[in-house]
Amino acid sequence: MRKGSPSLAYIVQNEMKLEPFSKAVFLFCGGTKRTIKAIVWDRNGWIEIIKRLECGSAFKWPNTEEEALQIEISDILLLLKGYDVFRRFPVLSPRYVG
Repeated sequence: MRKGSPSLAYIVQNEMKLEPFSKAVFLFCGGTKRTIKAIVWDRNGWIEIIKRLECGSAFKWPNTEEEALQIEISDILLLLKGYDVFRRFPVLSPRYVG
């Protein structure tokens, strides 16, 4: 987690093929999954948020790109509190009982 917001924005733009200056929060997780970095462009500069767990635990992290793209701002707040926001249950639409 040595990279700063400009280097992370470069990854967003060139590797993820996303727009780093859009109204989005981009999350990055360290190799041990104990540190998360978030970057946000705020019209004239970067906001960089770092959270490192000191309790010996690790953050839950998405297994697929699809899971990662489903996260919302409310999920980020829960993630920072330690919740597993990537464990999603399927939505069922049953038509009949039995």
